[in-house]
Amino acid sequence: MESGVDFGSKAIAKLIDVISKGIGTYYKPKAIRKEAEAEAYKIETIARAEAKATLIRGEAEIELLTRAKERIYNQEVRRQENLESVAEKSLKYLPNEISDRPVDPDWRTRFFNKAQDISVEEMQEMWARILAGEVAKPGSISARTLEVVSNLSAVEAQKFQIACSLSSSHQLIWKLRNRGAFEEFGLTYGDLMLLREAGLVHAGDNLIRLAPVIPNIGSAFQVIGVDLYQNKNVKHPGQTKYKLKQVAFTRAGQELCKLIDTPLNATYRDALIKAWQAEGYKVSKFPNAPRPTPM
Repeated sequence: MESGVDFGSKAIAKLIDVISKGIGTYYKPKAIRKEAEAEAYKIETIARAEAKATLIRGEAEIELLTRAKERIYNQEVRRQENLESVAEKSLKYLPNEISDRPVDPDWRTRFFNKAQDISVEEMQEMWARILAGEVAKPGSISARTLEVVSNLSAVEAQKFQIACSLSSSHQLIWKLRNRGAFEEFGLTYGDLMLLREAGLVHAGDNLIRLAPVIPNIGSAFQVIGVDLYQNKNVKHPGQTKYKLKQVAFTRAGQELCKLIDTPLNATYRDALIKAWQAEGYKVSKFPNAPRPTPM
């Protein structure tokens, strides 16, 4: 029988019927038998393949599950190591006098959920300070501040410590006249932008602090960390406030800066004193005074 015969045609069907009746049994042409055998082989092959695939999938799932267990195990071990490292470091930051008020359970949960993924030692130090500070005085660090700190990089933390070294009362940095940043003190304009994006410094290049003018005296208040007191005689009758340019910390920045408590940059302090003296201010230094609260 030639290749290409249509075994489904009426003619072939009739021929097969006649032959079958003639020989007393159902006749199937060789081509059809070959097709059937091929189909059977195909079905058998598919079945074997599916069975093998099921076995492979089962083995793959077991391997996947094993790898998942190993990953989770390793992850949790690292997290435990991170938490214990932060806890150990916090001991040195805990003051002798602490509040009897308990730490809020929700705050505690948030803290440890975030601190468990901090592996860089420098950042662990910051988290240790936070833990010690909150234990000593519950409510010192807000939940929002925890969120900000959890997204900080080590570089951002380093730049923030520089900013704190220039700060007055952990709240703001007084600007030197006609200068947009503090490059000579280790803090560039790009660094300030970085701290703004990190949520530690308020946006805006023209923020000011208003200092009240006291009639016949001028303005008297401490403005620069541990050791600067300034006053200025009234030059313009009717003037009630002086405008002093500043970079202001956000609430998160203020809370963290208080914890870090970086020593004031003396070079910056002296440059600010010199700049204000050039503007007509009378400046006196009190080296041993505590950081004041700006007005």
